[in-house]
Amino acid sequence: MRQCTATAEVPIAELTIAILAGQGLVTGHQLEEAPGAVRCELGLWHGDEHAAFAWDWEHKPEEALWVRWAPDGGTMRFESLTHCEIEGGADGDACWLYLDHPRDHSWNVSDPEVEAFRRRVLAENAGLLAWLTRKRE
Repeated sequence: MRQCTATAEVPIAELTIAILAGQGLVTGHQLEEAPGAVRCELGLWHGDEHAAFAWDWEHKPEEALWVRWAPDGGTMRFESLTHCEIEGGADGDACWLYLDHPRDHSWNVSDPEVEAFRRRVLAENAGLLAWLTRKRE
């Protein structure tokens, strides 16, 4: 299933307040890793609100801070949500979305930008790939 492509800018002041409320302390260096914009990480046609990962808690490894916003571009809110962690990906990986997320688990959701990049790299390097995978005598 394709990933939802809804995007939103993250207000850094509100994100900082949410991080401070949940973690108590954050350095300027750590905030450099905070997202300025996010893209919904749920599967297409998920209904309800869009959601994107925003921050890993230092003291709560079983939870993370997520950004959620309405499809109509409504108010953005921040929520600390438990990780889904259901295993089942091709590599045995656990789902990295939040618990009780709608639609498919993360291993079944493909990012259309990553897929387009993969196809472009394969097309641009078809000759090299054929040479590398040729049968050697």
